[in-house]
Amino acid sequence: MLLALAGLSTVAMAQQKTQIVEEIDIIQVEDKYQVITNPFWSNWFFSIGGGASVLLGDEDQHGKFGDRISPTLNVAVGKWFTPGLGLRLQYSGLQARGFTYDAGAPYVRGTQLGDGYYKQRFDYMNLHGDVMFNLNALFGGYNPYRVYEVIPYLGAGFTYNYTKPHRKSLALNGGIINRFRLSNAVDINLELSFMGVEDDFDGQVGGSRGYDGMVSASIGLTYRFPRRGFSRPTPQIISQVELAAMQAQLAEMAAENAQLQSALKQAESQPVEEITETTYIVPMDIATRTVFFNIGSAEISPREAMNLSYLAEVMQKYPEATYTVNGYADSATGTPEFNQELSQKRAQAVVDVLVNQYGISADRLSIDANGGVDKFGQPILNRVVLVDSTE
Repeated sequence: MLLALAGLSTVAMAQQKTQIVEEIDIIQVEDKYQVITNPFWSNWFFSIGGGASVLLGDEDQHGKFGDRISPTLNVAVGKWFTPGLGLRLQYSGLQARGFTYDAGAPYVRGTQLGDGYYKQRFDYMNLHGDVMFNLNALFGGYNPYRVYEVIPYLGAGFTYNYTKPHRKSLALNGGIINRFRLSNAVDINLELSFMGVEDDFDGQVGGSRGYDGMVSASIGLTYRFPRRGFSRPTPQIISQVELAAMQAQLAEMAAENAQLQSALKQAESQPVEEITETTYIVPMDIATRTVFFNIGSAEISPREAMNLSYLAEVMQKYPEATYTVNGYADSATGTPEFNQELSQKRAQAVVDVLVNQYGISADRLSIDANGGVDKFGQPILNRVVLVDSTE
């Protein structure tokens, strides 16, 4: 099992699901293993069950199997950290029944039977922590609607015998949970478990194994508390139609800017009448400049830095103009606190390029961090900085 888990990352990278929507020419690659890490209070559950167990003591094999069956109860609380990995704390046990040839052995009940042995019976509990592995999720990907899942587990804990003489022993636990989904909140569990415990668990030391054990089978219910399930990352995609529209809009803006620059040059070549009073006029042909960022990043790509050079040229022509650098993040990912900080960092990154790379005075630039928004359409369009003239 450990070798299989060690190779899980390779399997997860190799097995991907490709979805193609031809109508708008979108190509989307979705990793079926990828989920967003859940907060601490998400995906907690509570389980309760009951069934039967059989004691594996030093001399129990001499008695009838039916007389060794005893009731068992288990109660557990746990959490799934990923779809394939979880932890739980379980209280299990109730009663154990066995046999011995020693009339003076602990937990003997009744008189000697016909075959020369005595019955044993005592009450106990086993408190243990387990690591659970959802094999369906590990090897088949996350699917919240899967009807049946196999969940092996390994754990350790201790036992305590309520019946005198009270004994405490270390124990190792293992088993398989067969989970059947009833709804988003409730499952039916068929659990097969084994407990290996120190040799004096049944009050005797000896036998060929050197340890005692308990095999149990139980059926029960699991309730998953609210804030259940895992969310997948929102695919960041732009269709060819949207990309073409953006390119056309940029081309149109570039053409308009070229016309305005040509008109400006013609105006500069005309004779200028003497003006008795100096008046500063803000250029009206300064279009809003847009700088895009990768998800979760405040780093400006070389291409975006080059695009800022056109804005810097206009800024240098009009040294009295001031600007507001508006930073944004997309609200589809990240917490509000993270997005607020990210939008601040993105705006500051644009200011740093204009100041350090193009020599624009920092006094002419002010920053406005707008946090996570959903105002420009696709999430990728909200990961942006807009530079506007303030006059």
